[in-house]
Parts: sequence; C-alpha cells; structure tokens
Amino acid sequence: MLNHYPKLKNTLIICIVFLVTLGWPARTGEAQVIFSDTEGHPYETSIEFLYNRGVVEGYPDGSFGPDREVNRAEIMKIILEASFEGEIGHQLNCFPDVRGDWFAKYVCLAKEEGIIEGYPDGKFKPAQNVNMVEALKMGIESFPVTVGSANNPWYQKYIDFVHDNNIFSRYSVLPQKNMTRGEMAYLIHQLMLDKEGTKKFTGVHDSKSSGCGKTPPSSKISNVVVNGLTRNFITVIPSGYSKDTPISFIFAPHGRTNSNSMVQGYYGLNKATAGKAIIVYPSGLPEGTSPRNWSDPGDPPDQLRDFALFDEIVETFEENYCIDEDRIYVVGHSLGAWFTNTLSCARGNIIRAIGSVGGGTTINNCTGPVAAMVMHNPEDRLAPFSSGETARNQLISQNQCSTQTVSASPGSLNCVTYQDCNEIAPLIWCPHSDSTSYDGSYYPHTWPDNAGSEIWKFFESLEKD
Repeated sequence: MLNHYPKLKNTLIICIVFLVTLGWPARTGEAQVIFSDTEGHPYETSIEFLYNRGVVEGYPDGSFGPDREVNRAEIMKIILEASFEGEIGHQLNCFPDVRGDWFAKYVCLAKEEGIIEGYPDGKFKPAQNVNMVEALKMGIESFPVTVGSANNPWYQKYIDFVHDNNIFSRYSVLPQKNMTRGEMAYLIHQLMLDKEGTKKFTGVHDSKSSGCGKTPPSSKISNVVVNGLTRNFITVIPSGYSKDTPISFIFAPHGRTNSNSMVQGYYGLNKATAGKAIIVYPSGLPEGTSPRNWSDPGDPPDQLRDFALFDEIVETFEENYCIDEDRIYVVGHSLGAWFTNTLSCARGNIIRAIGSVGGGTTINNCTGPVAAMVMHNPEDRLAPFSSGETARNQLISQNQCSTQTVSASPGSLNCVTYQDCNEIAPLIWCPHSDSTSYDGSYYPHTWPDNAGSEIWKFFESLEKD
C-alpha cells in the first residue's frame, strides 16, 4: 500500500533536541521496542527498525516524538549513522557556525561528501528546521540511488523519486512543510531496505490500497469504532465495483442541521460520479438530532475530535476495498464545508482534492498540497463570506499560489482560478450568486444546483499517473 504520509500528523513548529545513538551495540535477541507515543503511529515500524539498528533513540521519558520537527544538525546525524559505512571522521570546523559541536563531525563529513552546502552567507544553520524537500535531498543523496534530471524547481527530481518508488506520493509532499521525526524515520528506513536488497525500488508508482484483490465484505461497511464509540455512516458502493480496479473515494460530511441522508440527496454526488467512486456520508454527533458537530467544545484547531473519524474510515475502506490512494476526496456544505476545508489542511497529505460550499476554516499548519474548488455566496449570513475568504487564503498559501486570477469554469458560479499554484494543486474560487432555496425562497447559504456535478468534473480534471 502506498504510504500517504507526510498527508499526518501535524504539530506546532518547535525546536527540538533529537536524541540518537552513537555506535550503540547491535540489539540481538531483544523484544521489539515500542515507544510510549508510537503505538499505532503510521511510522511505528520504521522508528523501531532504526532503533533496533542502533540508529535512533527515544527521549528519557520513553517517548520518541514522531510528530516533532527535525533540524539540520539532527537530520545529518541520523542520515550518516544510517548510510555511511566508514569512519564518521573527526573534522570539527567546516562552517562558521559549526565549531566543535556534538554534530560537527556529521555536518563536516556531509559537506565533504557533497551531501550538503552552506547558505549564501557561508553558514550551515544547524538549529534551523528542515523542510520536506531539503530533507528529501539530503536523505536521497546519501544513498546509492539514481534520481532523475528534473530541475525546475530544483527539488522536483527528489519528489519524483519518492513518488515513483512509493515512498511518499507527490500529492502528499508540501515542499515548505517541515519534516517530522516520523517522516524522517520512514524515508531512511526505505532507503536502507533498498540498499540492503531487502526491497528494490522499481520506479513504478502504485497507488492501489491494500484492499485491492480482496473479496469485498458481503455487506456494505456502515460503521466504525472510534475512541470506543460506534460511528455510523451511509455508504455508496457502485454496482460495477471491481476488487481489481482502484476506485476514487469521497468522504462527504453534512452541515450542522442537515443529516447525512439529507445531504446524500442534495449534494448530487451519487449521480455525478456515475459509479466511479465509493462515497461515504458520515454522521456527526450527536447522531439522530440537531445540531450536529465534527468536534467537541475546546478542541484545539489542529486536533478536532473527528479527524480520527476520517482517519478510521479511510483506513477501513482502504483495507477492505480497492481504493486509489491518489484519489481521496472530501466534499461538504456549511459546517461540513468548514470540516472539509479544515481537513484539507490537517490531512493534506492524504486528501487529493476538496469541494466545499459555504464554510470557513480554523487551521493553518498544513500537511500537504490539496487541489480545491471553494464556493461561497458573498451574501451568505449563516457562514459569513469572510470565513470563506479565510479558507481560500489558506489554500492560496498552502498550494503556493499567487494572488492573480483568471476566469474559470463554471462561469455560472463566477469562478476564477488562481495562478502559479503548485501544478498538482490548482485552486478554483467561486463567489457564486445562487441565492434560491429548494422551495424558491431567498437563501444565500444554499448549495447551488450544479455544485456536485461541477466539483466532480474538477476532481476528474486533475493530473493522475
């Protein structure tokens, strides 16, 4: 199964001390190490692999901190402990800001081997956090692998390498995002396995989930257990579903007052997708009554209660059905749009694209690029237009767009597309003027009649390889 991550888990930007071992003896005959904070983490296996090789160590309190960010000095130590076969060396003075420190011999060796360079001012900046593309370059260049020649932007060949070899999907790599300890462990683990011949990089991208080839459940999955609570949802499985053909997956949350059965009716996704997607309409809490929510009071913006619901549903369907992991979408209206927009940031390394109508967002520490079609009526009073602009502005930043726009389809919804975005993450903004409810009354918070079909057209237009 293609690993989505970095598409998880997001922390505040902090400076950390990355504790790794120096020449620890091989751990033979020991039971597998489980850190206090890695059980069930997507990178648990990789972290324990490196620990058992004597490459990394946890904190004194028994934790590893898989979601903490790693800095330039720390990552050079882990890379060289994992990749370099000779003596690390003793050179200690190779940059103005690298003078005999604990990390000096690693940094100096990396400079000598051509793995790193200094900044234009001549410094190395060891305490500076490492973003995804810098980390990819440093890690990949330290192992005997061949990368392509793409050089625009400079890091494209490294993104292509991890995508083509099923380490990280290019749809999950946000260049400016800082790399975490867990992501670092996973990258180095995969490079070590290839070097040792345990697995070989094929250069053939594969986005099939682990459920491909499996006989699907005899009855549709309609609930999962999250934090001890059974959560229900409506599932739409196309009649032509094949266990051998990867299919798109849509997670479609409802608003505060409308149930999942109601939005299944008016989103129009069942008809628009024409059997090309599995669709899940989850139910917020409390079920069976209104208003419903996707979070608990006091939840931190980047730790909403129902992020876990999304994670569990996606994982369950990937394990039981043949899902295209490069085609995971989220669509929502009103509070469902707020949850959709927020998920696009928090789970940007999993979600390929979103479509939202009439919602804002409360998060800005994103994990991956996400193509988006965002609709909002300027006359909306239930979800103020300014909240939609906040969501749009977040996506402009997340997808590295400029503020320049050109007209886009559909013109009936006053859509424009932002220029110079990450090529895999276009952004369409539609300040529509549809203000008519189903009964003909004035209702600028409405879901436009053609929203579902236009969102699906947008999804189908996206690049895929």
